[in-house]
Amino acid sequence: MAQHVHKQLKALAIYQVAGGVLGILLTAWVLFQGQVMIDQPALRITFFAVGLFVFSILCGRMLLRNAQRGLVVSLINQVLQVVYFTFGAFGFQYVSGLRIGFGFDMIGSWVFKFRVALSSFEFQAGADMGEKFIGINLVALFLILWIERLLEQVKASNKV
Repeated sequence: MAQHVHKQLKALAIYQVAGGVLGILLTAWVLFQGQVMIDQPALRITFFAVGLFVFSILCGRMLLRNAQRGLVVSLINQVLQVVYFTFGAFGFQYVSGLRIGFGFDMIGSWVFKFRVALSSFEFQAGADMGEKFIGINLVALFLILWIERLLEQVKASNKV
């Protein structure tokens, strides 16, 4: 495998591991700062969020052990982060690393919004917040394109 490809894989691995670790730390901080009532639904959502952040860490580690397989699972990890939304009682947002996103708030009139966030997770089900929002994470979209290019290069180097 070419040296520049290996450096790119290492950079992507560091990004995913750092995003996952930061997500776990921020989730623990929010959970234990005392403003969240720790009940069964909160614990379920917390375990789901931590599971996604652990998945991000594992994707990073996999990149260093088996580049092709690591790129495939990293692609899945980034696809989960591309779209974030809230429609009435349902919402989902997952960011492991950085989100630079834009979207539209569709309450009343369509309002364009720009959002930046570090590792975060939000899941809503059943609590109507009266919001209608959909957004695209540009960082995840860029990473998907980068991962696909790297995957082609790794496959080509494995054929040689």
